[in-house]
Amino acid sequence: MLDQIFGRLFLNQWIVFAVLLILLIGLSELAWRMGFASSRKKSEADKDSGTVRSAVLALLGLLLGFSFALAGARHEARRELLVEEANSIVTTARRAQLLPEPHAANVVQLLREYVPVRIEAHREGQLSDHFATTRKRSADLQDRMWAEAVAAAAERPSSITASFIASLNETIDLEAKRVAAKRNHVPGAVWLLLLCVAGCGLWLVSYPAGTSGRHSFLERFVFPILIAIVIAIITDIDTPRAGLIALDERPLLELNE
Repeated sequence: MLDQIFGRLFLNQWIVFAVLLILLIGLSELAWRMGFASSRKKSEADKDSGTVRSAVLALLGLLLGFSFALAGARHEARRELLVEEANSIVTTARRAQLLPEPHAANVVQLLREYVPVRIEAHREGQLSDHFATTRKRSADLQDRMWAEAVAAAAERPSSITASFIASLNETIDLEAKRVAAKRNHVPGAVWLLLLCVAGCGLWLVSYPAGTSGRHSFLERFVFPILIAIVIAIITDIDTPRAGLIALDERPLLELNE
């Protein structure tokens, strides 16, 4: 449930950054003004709150690093799968040339249609209707290629045909793996915990600044801006589409050319 909610909310890193910027700065400013209105002086309770503040900020740093590592690992897995899929398609095309005609020409032509569909699917969001359409087109082309493989195997069974079938099967499997990797994100529970801890950390930083009467630009604005930037970058890495940090699709583009 949480994964689906945050998956829809974090589709665009620019929207995420703008919303977080407004919310975090607003929370920080509210905490500072409430602290400034109370105008309390430092006491032993303030020293205790300083210990809690340090612990919460340490927890925030740990969660940010953990989330960044999760998103980075998923990004690297998607990149490797993209290269593997491109290599598998090349191998399938080369082995298809060894099939008897007209199956060889038919498979090569279907692969020429298959690559642009895979590029198109790579650029679409996982929740878009167009992504579902491209998946159906991919499945249709896979079924047609498999039918050619079955016909070639029935007409001339050999080790060459078997090797082609193995390559084609790997190509089909990699498409499914890439779809699964596209849907694999940082868990929603981690995002929820990270946002809660970030809010608590901002409050514990800005409120004491207000009680002490400090008009600190660093605590009221710079700190929440930095947190918003880091979280937005993590969502950008975690989203396998165009952005500041996107998957390099050149293996498929070069293959298409």
